[in-house]
Amino acid sequence: MERIKERTGQYEVSVRVKSNGYFEARVSFKLGGGRSPRLQKGGKSEELAVLNLLTALDSYIDTCYQSGIITTKIDDCIPQRLMKSINDLGVITSEITAKTLAIVNKINSINSNILNTIAVPNNVVPFYPPQNNTSNVVAPAPALVPTNINYNLANTNVPKKEQELCIIEDFATEWLKFRYSLCKKTDDNPKPLAPKTIDKNHYNLKKNILPFFKEQKILYLSQITEKTIEDLLKSIKTQHNKHKSHIVLNMMFKYAIQQKKAKYNPVVNVEKPPEKIATDEIKDEEDDNYIDTNRQEIWINKFEQETKETEKGIIHTDMAILFEVMLLTGIRPEEACGLQWKSVDFEKGVLLIKNAYKSINDYDENMEKIGLIRTDGTLKTENSYRKVPLSLSPRLKQLLLEHKEKQQAIFKKSRAIKDKHRVWSEDEYVFLGRNYHPYVSESLAHGLQKIRDKYKLEHVTPYGLRKSFASYWAEKGMKDTVLQAIMGHRRLCNYKTIL
Repeated sequence: MERIKERTGQYEVSVRVKSNGYFEARVSFKLGGGRSPRLQKGGKSEELAVLNLLTALDSYIDTCYQSGIITTKIDDCIPQRLMKSINDLGVITSEITAKTLAIVNKINSINSNILNTIAVPNNVVPFYPPQNNTSNVVAPAPALVPTNINYNLANTNVPKKEQELCIIEDFATEWLKFRYSLCKKTDDNPKPLAPKTIDKNHYNLKKNILPFFKEQKILYLSQITEKTIEDLLKSIKTQHNKHKSHIVLNMMFKYAIQQKKAKYNPVVNVEKPPEKIATDEIKDEEDDNYIDTNRQEIWINKFEQETKETEKGIIHTDMAILFEVMLLTGIRPEEACGLQWKSVDFEKGVLLIKNAYKSINDYDENMEKIGLIRTDGTLKTENSYRKVPLSLSPRLKQLLLEHKEKQQAIFKKSRAIKDKHRVWSEDEYVFLGRNYHPYVSESLAHGLQKIRDKYKLEHVTPYGLRKSFASYWAEKGMKDTVLQAIMGHRRLCNYKTIL
């Protein structure tokens, strides 16, 4: 990141260029007791980033005042430092000028209310013409209040321990960054978190938890009580989100206590809302989302019929073969996408399911979503790491052997692959899409729909292929314990009953 301003003090706005080309404006702004929270906002230009930051700062000042955090007069130097830093940046527009003026006048109005004065005209700070005659530049602020009044900026009657307050939104970001760090496998962290877990934590915080606190004018972690938690959970609509939000808050407060930013956990005495549990682990939203046993041979034939024309002749599409392998093995969509040739043991006749290829959210240093990345990842549970026998179908082993030979031939002949300096190896993914990159599960639904429409087949989703596998073998009399192991389920299911 390029720093536009190397070092800034408290109440001074700075801007920097991020790695994705966006600009980020930030300011450390302390109101009331405790540390100085850092506000930061981004934008496609410096001007937009500064304007977005000033808008957030305006709202932050409102929240602080309305929540009763500001109990003493705001120091006169604060608006002066704010305006000077904006002047120094040289990115002033009429909108920035107006927003800065509104903030300065808001600070003066708050001071007037605190001091119980009515000197409103004297408290309005005009923007004077700049001395360098540059248009739209904010001039330094004059003295904001009479200098003959002695103002005590610290309330000595408030105990120090009550002044050391932790901003909820700042701590939520800190906790998310800590959780995100646990996604990386290290010696100290041999079982990393799945990125999807972070996505769910992020969703609950941003969608359910933080908006409630903001609406209730609750700014600091120390303001949260058991009653607050109960009211929050009541405000959430779905049972699933109630349950997950309780878990997120409990983990947050445990972390806060470890970091000495909270003295007790108000969540522990609040009853956890029960999770809405499905009757089984392979239950889909649509009860009929699977292929009847007597129809599966038809689907397999259509998958093998699905081909595409190239200058090298007619070859099977990787996606059609992926679907066929899912139907014949019951592996999950993300497991099929992450399957590599080194995990296909033809000699022993097994697939080693030990990797998933996923599309996951990418976050910046402030835990804001900035895009998607495709990467290898962990499997759903420990039971998901398993061996699936190729002997489940007499055509499965031959199908994969032929596919491997064709893929190796393509790597030798394809100019596009040679231009990328790629050489085939056992580390290569079994199923490759356009540009010879592996699929992600989110891209499979559209591909399966095209095949369904082309051959006028019944409605089934990619996950329905896994359910179809369970249906087939349950009807064939496979023991539930064996089917459980092959499918990688945590709990034993009665597969005949649930399908």
